[in-house]
Amino acid sequence: MGRFGAVFAAALVVTGTAACSAPPPPAGPPTPATTTATTTRPATTLAATTKPTTPPFTPLVSPAKVTAACPFLGTGELQVLLGTSEDLVATEQPADPTYVPGTEFQCRYVGKYHTPWVLDLWIVAATRNYVPVRSVENTKQDCHGPVTNLRGIGEAAISCELADAESKALVMTGKRSHGQNRTATVYMVSHRDDVYTALAKTLADRL
Repeated sequence: MGRFGAVFAAALVVTGTAACSAPPPPAGPPTPATTTATTTRPATTLAATTKPTTPPFTPLVSPAKVTAACPFLGTGELQVLLGTSEDLVATEQPADPTYVPGTEFQCRYVGKYHTPWVLDLWIVAATRNYVPVRSVENTKQDCHGPVTNLRGIGEAAISCELADAESKALVMTGKRSHGQNRTATVYMVSHRDDVYTALAKTLADRL
């Protein structure tokens, strides 16, 4: 090999060495991350809803002037007292024209869906000629069978069964209040004796 060949061979060696030791070319820009579209909606929680409730019943308690019968006995408390799950509806009835105006009031309670009639409540707020004890005593003649005297309730109170086709039981109580002789009379379906007593006590306290 001549000198030229030796130099050429040396150049090849140097070139190869340089090629082996050369740094790698710079990396290109990073590949952007890919996202996968989804059709699934994010989970949501519905706000809890509450059933609207009716305002609590506030009964009249010995009002100075009686203007209606329904405010003396609420449908909710009557529902609990009778032990029924059916909603009750109370409706004030037209005044009886045979009474002195403004002295006699009637409220009818019926079942909202099934029971057509539950009871009638009569409130009388009269003058000196209508004595509660005497009125309660006179009402006993309407009873069919034994009369139970409910002692310690009002000035007088009774309960009894009736022979009427619709009304099966009677509860009555009375006392003098605000210068008036007042009575509360209930005609109702037959029930337990403790229900009669509770009704009489409740109404007597409110007359």
